[in-house]
Amino acid sequence: MNERIGVLLTAFGGPDSLESVGPFMARFMGREPAPAVVAAAQEKYRAIGGASPLPGVAAAIAMSLERHLRDRGHDVVVRAGMRYWEPSIDSAVGTLVAEGARRIVMASLSAFESRVTCEAFRVAAHDAAGEAEIVEMCEAPSLHRSARYRDFFGHACAHALENIVAARPLVVMTAHSLPLDDVDEDDPYSGGLREVADAVAAIAGLTEGVDVADDERLPGVDAFGALDGPVPWLLAFQSKGFRGGEWLGPDLAHVMEVAGRTGHDGVVVVPIGFAIDHMETLWDLDTDAAERAASLGLAFVRTRVPNDDDSFVEVLMEAVEPLL
Repeated sequence: MNERIGVLLTAFGGPDSLESVGPFMARFMGREPAPAVVAAAQEKYRAIGGASPLPGVAAAIAMSLERHLRDRGHDVVVRAGMRYWEPSIDSAVGTLVAEGARRIVMASLSAFESRVTCEAFRVAAHDAAGEAEIVEMCEAPSLHRSARYRDFFGHACAHALENIVAARPLVVMTAHSLPLDDVDEDDPYSGGLREVADAVAAIAGLTEGVDVADDERLPGVDAFGALDGPVPWLLAFQSKGFRGGEWLGPDLAHVMEVAGRTGHDGVVVVPIGFAIDHMETLWDLDTDAAERAASLGLAFVRTRVPNDDDSFVEVLMEAVEPLL
């Protein structure tokens, strides 16, 4: 008799209520945040509905993936676990064991490999598996490698360009910035983002990317992208944290300011680094970046992200099924 297989979807997590904001931040930071910092974060969460949608969307993805895999004849149980909130990765592994799984296939809902996401998820999952009756754990490839993932953002970019009311827009593909101290030469994060950005640009009919360094068309901006072709585009970073030191750049806000000074009248933001909506898209882009664009006289469009769209479930199925 074949053993039941568990599929563990790992994610960063997010508070499920305003009261959870402080405890969530404490888990992530490893210390109690100052009351003023918590209060400021609560105001942002209040503005996006009072909670992060990430845990709920992750649970919906897990249910859909389980249904799709069972329809294809696989005896699986799928659960999502959060690194910094509930249900935790520990509790998700415990649920899989209780459901009869002795083998686990792990897949990260953070589509790009980095120390603060996938590596942290991986460590937590292996620690939990070591405490449980798991005989084998394997890991699916990063989701950004999927052609379907790239197609999603490529078509979203093309659609946004068709609908933005601007004569000279700039496309900015974004991902979460990281401290340079956490991104060494062997870290795949930046390379993966460049690869996907180039693929998205090709799907949207834009020019192939190169290193752009202080070009007179966007002076003071060093980035990967292309300023030639039908619509110029760049890869930029957003949501820089409070930790000191240098971070991955260029920063989205800086790129928008330069764009506003150099004759651009609109910006299309394509958040390729985010598979699921959370604070970084719903506040940092839809509120903060949108307000900044308005102050600069720029039309602003932010493309959607996959969330629990069937196309994203298919990305996961492609990654997981060969390991079952």
